[in-house]
Amino acid sequence: MTKKVKMDARVFGSRVFMTLWLAFAWTLLWGSFELGTIVAGLGVAVIIMTVLPLPRVPVEGLLRPISTAWLIIMVGYYLVRSSVVVAWQSVRPAAPPEPAVLRAPMRLKSDFTLALAVNSLNLMPGGIVVRVDPVARYVYIHVLDAGTDKAVESFYRQTGHVERLFQRAFERPEDWHPNPGHYTAPADSGPQKAGPRNPGSAAGQEVSR
Repeated sequence: MTKKVKMDARVFGSRVFMTLWLAFAWTLLWGSFELGTIVAGLGVAVIIMTVLPLPRVPVEGLLRPISTAWLIIMVGYYLVRSSVVVAWQSVRPAAPPEPAVLRAPMRLKSDFTLALAVNSLNLMPGGIVVRVDPVARYVYIHVLDAGTDKAVESFYRQTGHVERLFQRAFERPEDWHPNPGHYTAPADSGPQKAGPRNPGSAAGQEVSR
């Protein structure tokens, strides 16, 4: 017997949002925002959500529109700033920057939110996430410039700010309601030692150069 899933406001809201998003994608594919196209898109979206449902993802947090808008603005700012920094490093009359793999905490409760944060970090030039520890909530990032304490501290400030932006947008403590269906990732089998857990210690967070 199939277990009946409780339809609370958060789950209902997420389904409505996905239905509207699918309808929007349909209108974009047709290249027309006429009434008939929109109605057809809504019909197709309802059929997809009913006949071909995606695996259920526990809805535990709450999206904050203003914080989400600020998150998008700041990520866009970091994208532009990182692009300018990398461009300057490639043409400046100096020795090439010294790269390193650094470990940074990313204490986001939801694996979905963690994936969004990792993708945002990967979009920023000058660094790419090479490994994620889903249990200890650490990300390992290959950084293009880690040759000075100033560059390393700047990396941790930016990564920490991105973490806080995602927390305020999706995982505020007052909005968090744990779901028994929450997926727990298996223990990480990778290297366990990468310096102390104090994120303020730049030297301690460095893994390899």
